[in-house]
Amino acid sequence: MMDQDTRVVQELQELNQKISNLEDLLTAQSNKMKKPGPVRTFLDAGVSLLFGLFILGPVAAVVIGVLMVAASWLGLNI
Repeated sequence: MMDQDTRVVQELQELNQKISNLEDLLTAQSNKMKKPGPVRTFLDAGVSLLFGLFILGPVAAVVIGVLMVAASWLGLNI
């Protein structure tokens, strides 16, 4: 019985060491991650704007055009 208790205590100590090592790694990783600077934020905003203008805008125009044509075929006045 004492032998089992001793093994359980040893395993718990090993697990505790592994957990503390993982906590150290996570802390080091979170310290490496920084907030993006103003230049990165500006570039992200520009990319989003260009994506909206050149991709989403024409797609929305095509979808609205198709819906208008479908409505005219059905005889709806919009």
